[in-house]
Amino acid sequence: MAKARLMNTAEDYKRLKLNPNHIETWEDGCRDDFKAGKFEWWYFDAILDDGTKIVAVYSTKVQPFTFLPGAHPALTFHITTPDGKDHQGKFAKFKKEDIILDKDKCDVHFGPHFITGDLKNYHLKAEPLEGLGFDLRLTNEVSSWRGETGYLCFEDKKDEKYFTWFCAVPKGRVEGTVTIDGVTHQVTGLGYHDHQWGDTIQFEFLNHWFWSRQNTDKHNIVVFDFVMNQHFEFERIPLVFLQDEFGNVLFESTDNVSCQVKEEFFQSASQTNFPKIVNYTFKNGSKTLTYRVEVLDELDGRFIYKDTPALMRWLFKGSHPKYGRYHAKGDFSLYDNGELILQDSGDLIYEFAYVQDDYKTHMESK
Repeated sequence: MAKARLMNTAEDYKRLKLNPNHIETWEDGCRDDFKAGKFEWWYFDAILDDGTKIVAVYSTKVQPFTFLPGAHPALTFHITTPDGKDHQGKFAKFKKEDIILDKDKCDVHFGPHFITGDLKNYHLKAEPLEGLGFDLRLTNEVSSWRGETGYLCFEDKKDEKYFTWFCAVPKGRVEGTVTIDGVTHQVTGLGYHDHQWGDTIQFEFLNHWFWSRQNTDKHNIVVFDFVMNQHFEFERIPLVFLQDEFGNVLFESTDNVSCQVKEEFFQSASQTNFPKIVNYTFKNGSKTLTYRVEVLDELDGRFIYKDTPALMRWLFKGSHPKYGRYHAKGDFSLYDNGELILQDSGDLIYEFAYVQDDYKTHMESK
């Protein structure tokens, strides 16, 4: 069996040219060298004060075509209005001269659409097409975070593959405009931005992942719980951190987690069960963080396997990937030596990627 691990040795930091004590602007710059199998994306979401929710992804390659060399960029986004209506935009055809990808900072342009920033201040735009788009400023109010190097690597005797996650903006103030049906509205709210890249797509290593990000007046919590597939012996790598309102880290962990699925629901897109209520417990030294997440509304549900042309399904290596993104409620508590330090709750955006055919057994295993 192959092994999966979070890269965190001194040799790893040196090899990746990362400072273990400081995050630098270039870390949100382009990492993709556009070889076959490489991919990269810059993710953004926001919960606006009027109840509107936005999710946007700027990708160097249109999935599942990551096996192709070169840049094949796409911008996809969803704007969900307070009445629950989903408006989807997708821009995926750009001339080579219209693509800008800077390696020294986040400066990503696909024609007139872009995300630019320096870990503190960001500008994101989707030039309206068919009356749908946005033009937003995101101001980081806390501190960027990565779990160790942020690299998950997958080792065997012949090769080493990797998949990454870097949280550039755990919580940011959002201001700007959103255009829906040709009508432009001024908006404010809270937003989030992360960055991922790699040379092995999720279908090759993943059983499932749980991702959530939540901001309250006093705290920010982000969870990314990876559970690998059978080839990697269902290895689990949980990345979690809790910050106060100033960005100080109150809790973080990358290796000690337990979980219970308290309730499921039936996702219509994939005709399978998904977790509705989950209870997490994370530990690090004397501290314990408990986290309860309950799905409230579906923002995006997809059966990726069925939606992919039959001739391309070989990429899934026998798996049947499913996906959902949800508006949810989260309740969390932090303890030190059994004594309650804080409690908080609020709304959040939550994502579940479910690649294999059994998630619950491995989600509930330690």
